[in-house]
Amino acid sequence: MIFIDMKKKLIITESQLERLKVILNEQNTHALVVKQLKADLDANYEPIEKYVRKGGEYSPTAMVKCLTDEEEISVEELYDYMKYKHGIGDDLDETTDKPVKKTPSKEFLKQVITDWVNGNISSDYSLSKVIPLN
Repeated sequence: MIFIDMKKKLIITESQLERLKVILNEQNTHALVVKQLKADLDANYEPIEKYVRKGGEYSPTAMVKCLTDEEEISVEELYDYMKYKHGIGDDLDETTDKPVKKTPSKEFLKQVITDWVNGNISSDYSLSKVIPLN
C-alpha cells in the first residue's frame, strides 16, 4: 500500500508495485548519470557564445571554453571528447564480434551536452527531452 496525504490509501497489486519500483529506479539512475556528467562539465568547461563568420556574415555560435587552458572548442569537439572519456558508443563484443551498446547512449550524451550548453538541465537533473539511457 502507498499512502497519499495520509488520508487516502492507494491499493496496488504486487506486479504494479514491481513495475513502479523499476520506473523509480530507472529515473533515479537517469538523474545520477546526468548529475555526474553535469558535474564533470561544470568543473572543466564553460558554455560561451562566439560570433563566427560564415559566408561573409557573422552569426552567433555556441562554443565551449576549457577552464584549464581557456581554449575555445566547438560543442561537437566536446561531444567527441566526452564520448572518448566516458567510453560511450558501440563496441564490438570480443567473443561474437557483434556491436554492443554501452550505457549511456550517444544520443543521451548529446542531449546532456545540448541541455548543459543551453542551461536546460533542471535542479532535479531532468533533461528537456526524454532520452533513454541505452
